[in-house]
Amino acid sequence: MADDLDRQLWLLGELTDGWIREAIAQHVSPRAQRLAAMLDYHFGWRDEQLDLLSVPAPAGKKLRPALVLLVCQAVTGEINAPARNAAAAVELIHNFSLVHDDIQDRSQLRRHRPTVWSVWGMPQGINAGDALFALAQVVVLRDGSSLASGMAAELNATALLLAEGQFLDIDLQEGQSPASLETYQTMITRKTGALFASACRLGAMAGGASKQNQEAYAAYGLELGLAFQEQDDLLGVWGSAGVTGKPDAADVVERKRGLPAAMALSAPDAPEWLRRTYADRDGAMEPQTIDRVIAHFDHLELRTAIEGRVEQRYRNALAYLAAACARQPARDYLAAICAALVSRLA
Repeated sequence: MADDLDRQLWLLGELTDGWIREAIAQHVSPRAQRLAAMLDYHFGWRDEQLDLLSVPAPAGKKLRPALVLLVCQAVTGEINAPARNAAAAVELIHNFSLVHDDIQDRSQLRRHRPTVWSVWGMPQGINAGDALFALAQVVVLRDGSSLASGMAAELNATALLLAEGQFLDIDLQEGQSPASLETYQTMITRKTGALFASACRLGAMAGGASKQNQEAYAAYGLELGLAFQEQDDLLGVWGSAGVTGKPDAADVVERKRGLPAAMALSAPDAPEWLRRTYADRDGAMEPQTIDRVIAHFDHLELRTAIEGRVEQRYRNALAYLAAACARQPARDYLAAICAALVSRLA
């Protein structure tokens, strides 16, 4: 099933890319073609000189638009025009958030390529992100129907949650909020879970699912998104560079207050040295301190605890999927996505 899923995600990703390329070409005016080319660059279709690439750069599996399309198929047995619009809009919103996140985090690289702002400067990077956000509105609303209006309302409510999630994440990383499990959960529900849930809800809306089934698909997506983020946080400490594409223990090196740190720091008997280590924002962490932090996490058996949390979310997601009465073969693909995310190896 894994190979079949990869093939299906690739096909849905190709479709989504085509719809987005068409939208950029159609709606960005001739006076701003360099802006259009910068958007193409972000999606991996052009190089830093803004020349078209014969082979696009790697750009991920496009899970969020795939969820829109698969849920619509699970409801109706086909991919219809509202689902196509919603899938493109969801991917545009996701990438708007990535472009702005890169600016806020001062990230020089994304998917092993220089980020938009690092090539063309912060002002144009902000413009590029804003253009992606606006283009999502144009795309989701283009047929002018009442369904399109409802989908746009859903998408924008989710975009606000994404902004809240990013605010909470910055607050957490800067030490303005306590590194508690409650704070972490609230943050990832907005920053990661909300768009997964919205993608599934939009697919169900496009397919004409009942309100009850829309809620079931959204709940499936939320659990999937939370499992994805918690597994990502696990890999950020215990994952190998070959799997994550980042240095070993990158989240410890960066003092990221992800799930392992939140669990350790929120413990009543959290040692003072650990609190000081995560409170110190100046200078690189010494190798012996990195080893000490990981050893403390291991002593607390946090990896096992997080694996248990992720596994429970996987079971929850499958239960919601069953409740939604999804059609085949889309149901099997949606279940396989759960298994693939949970089984990402360290």
